[in-house]
Amino acid sequence: MSTTSRTTIDNLTEWLLLQIAEDEMKARTAGSEAWKWRVVDAPAQRDALVRTNGTICADSWGADRQETGFRGAEAKVFIERFNPERILADCDAKRRMLARLPPLAPAWWPTPRSAEEAKAVMREMALAYQNRPGYRDEWRPDLGMRSLQAVSSI
Repeated sequence: MSTTSRTTIDNLTEWLLLQIAEDEMKARTAGSEAWKWRVVDAPAQRDALVRTNGTICADSWGADRQETGFRGAEAKVFIERFNPERILADCDAKRRMLARLPPLAPAWWPTPRSAEEAKAVMREMALAYQNRPGYRDEWRPDLGMRSLQAVSSI
């Protein structure tokens, strides 16, 4: 692997770890635990996201007593599913995957292809963060080629 290519992938690894750390920090700030929707009565009956310890972290009414807009069933399921506990588990899994890529790549393919496949996995992982500051177009995977290869291998 060339020095330029190694630097690019090292930068991508560092950038991905920063994005994961940011997600983790936000999840911990939000309470680090699962949320469930409950109907609460005080001071008025409303839907609320309640932490496992019983504290309310958000509800369907804003400070001005107007609906905040997340009363729909789909929004409730989404918000409940992507709670801090779930995000922390996701961050942990992504870190473990990144840690496993360098030593596994040579074992999978004892050719230059192994390094390219490891880079491709990292690029695809980074695609989820493409709208964040610091994302580089050079990290964008060639999705067209990957789709063609997947279809041709069926």
